[in-house]
Amino acid sequence: MTTAIYAQQDSLLFNLESYSVSDTYYYKPKSFQYKLYRWKMRRDSIRAIQKVHWTLLGGPSYSSENSLGLTAAVLLGFRLNKQDTVSHESYAPFSVAATLNGTLVLNGSLALFMKEDKIRLSVKYMYRKAPSHYFGCGYETIEQTERSDSTTKFRLQKFQILPYVQYEVLKNMYAGAMVDFQYIAADRLAKRIEADAYFNKFSHDYRCVGYGFSLLYDTRNDIATATSGFMLSGLFRTYGKYVGSNYDYSLFELEYKHFQNIFRPRSTLAWTAKAQMTVGDVPFTELPTFGADSNLRGFYSGKYRDKSMAYTLIEYRHMFGTPEALERGRLYAKFGFVCWGGCGTIAPDPSGWTKWKWNIGVGLRFQVQPNKNIRLDLGKGIGEKGVSFYMSMTEAF
Repeated sequence: MTTAIYAQQDSLLFNLESYSVSDTYYYKPKSFQYKLYRWKMRRDSIRAIQKVHWTLLGGPSYSSENSLGLTAAVLLGFRLNKQDTVSHESYAPFSVAATLNGTLVLNGSLALFMKEDKIRLSVKYMYRKAPSHYFGCGYETIEQTERSDSTTKFRLQKFQILPYVQYEVLKNMYAGAMVDFQYIAADRLAKRIEADAYFNKFSHDYRCVGYGFSLLYDTRNDIATATSGFMLSGLFRTYGKYVGSNYDYSLFELEYKHFQNIFRPRSTLAWTAKAQMTVGDVPFTELPTFGADSNLRGFYSGKYRDKSMAYTLIEYRHMFGTPEALERGRLYAKFGFVCWGGCGTIAPDPSGWTKWKWNIGVGLRFQVQPNKNIRLDLGKGIGEKGVSFYMSMTEAF
């Protein structure tokens, strides 16, 4: 007989009982595994009666866009109705970053799932004040432009808030509506930017106000960290002076994501493809672009811009250990890694998608909440100088 410990999930009371070696969990009294298991049971029993659990992280960060700095991030996870086991868990990540080159970024979102996943509400918001670089509009112009303080540098300030509602009209199919408000200001312009023909079509500060509609088919088993299922979405947004925007333009978007378990439990092959097309007077900050922490990590964010864009990406995600090891509280089972490869292109319209930029990368994962990972990524754009480092909550896609 071996002494084991268990927790009653509906209270904070803990009990010791004797179990035979045939039971699932058993540890020697006073052993490290025994103490770790007891701590885990206490933590999970507290979470069982809490409405919200949260994780706070922080540390140094570096990227080619923002230089060396500090980043702090918090992730809240909760259920609006604990009796609703169909809806995904709601979550709210938020991060703040400050760097040596004067960058200040506040970025967050709120995603609510309710009524057995028939209604999805979300709000994304961000503020960014940072040195940035504008290489021009169009592949040839961008490739011929060297990045430097005298050719591409300017200071960007941007505020955005994007509320979004989706309603299930058929099984796994959602119709959505959204509004988008942005304020953008650019100053401290390099001389080459001041002479750029596309840049000079627009004011140095402006509002982009619009609304849009979407149609989504979604069978993913989880929104933040999917391991199975797929998503196919189409989106249309339009901006106009009649709703307060300084410019009239529209955006069309198609996106596909697929997730498949391979090799073993807790390993996933994920791939995605996305295309955007715009018409009208599109300000340079709103041109379709790739190279961000949610897609082709490793390209300078916003370097490649044009009236249309497409990219595709495949990523292998591997978490160590078995589901049973994770359940037992094994620390190594919280760690994992990813590796990816992809490519992207820009052009005035889709007929010009003939020149592709390639991208590779690797990353480390650490699970901080059920199905919620901290990610640390190193990305490399082929042909680009250096690598970029990213720290964020939840997966890139």
